[in-house]
Amino acid sequence: MNPIADKNRQSWNGGAARYAAEFHNDEKINIILNNPASAFHHTTWALINAALPSLKGKRVCVPSSGDNHAVFAFARLGARVTSCDISENQLANAEIAAKRHGLDIEFIQADTMTLESVPSDTYDFVYTSNGVHVWINDLPGMYRAVHRIMKPGAVYIMYEIHPFCRPFDGNNLEQLTVIKPYSSTGPFESDIEVTFGWRIQDIVNAMLDAGLILRHMEEMNAEINYEDPDWIPLMQKLAEPEHTYSKAEVERMYDWHVNPMAALPDLLSMTAEKLLL
Repeated sequence: MNPIADKNRQSWNGGAARYAAEFHNDEKINIILNNPASAFHHTTWALINAALPSLKGKRVCVPSSGDNHAVFAFARLGARVTSCDISENQLANAEIAAKRHGLDIEFIQADTMTLESVPSDTYDFVYTSNGVHVWINDLPGMYRAVHRIMKPGAVYIMYEIHPFCRPFDGNNLEQLTVIKPYSSTGPFESDIEVTFGWRIQDIVNAMLDAGLILRHMEEMNAEINYEDPDWIPLMQKLAEPEHTYSKAEVERMYDWHVNPMAALPDLLSMTAEKLLL
């Protein structure tokens, strides 16, 4: 494991208990089990359904599985799911939650840039959710690993924070303030972690160079859903993670006449395939 990945692993291990308390409580997991689509943006969910109308019996891998909400949803839909993450503590907590709810899921500790413990040519579907790419210091390695574990003809779908958001300061709703060039991709290092701000071209080129064929791309905005604060604009959530937003504040954030950031897409989904032999 490279030093950057190991530093991030230790950071995620340190916060795993707090993370589990927020994302693995029974209330949140029961919402997903009762409505698996709720674990996804509706546009990403449509891409998944278009590519795999039924997940029953399909082999599915979720690298950098994080909160494991997608993992729980896929398992509920009858898929044979493998959850991979660099943090052993994150995986242990997710496994506890899965067993508590009767979900049969395989958990493997693995660095997404190599997926060294994950078998080749095995999966019908590989999915990565938002917040994965920011931790990846070797994008070509990540996509070579994703390509390797996919069966010929298998599908990869990603859902991510849109790179266009990253140059801007999410604290000021009145004015677009640039805090870094779009071309500045990192590394950005703090005392506890190292992150990256990859561009669309970095992600797409890594996919294509690995042998994946890009089939479709969607640029989306977060949706107003007053029952689910996870859909508040992501850059604003990152800027003020502890703040509870009122209905008026949310509507103000979504009005591009007031908040110029609302005129830009803040989410991105892509579908790619591994060519049949």
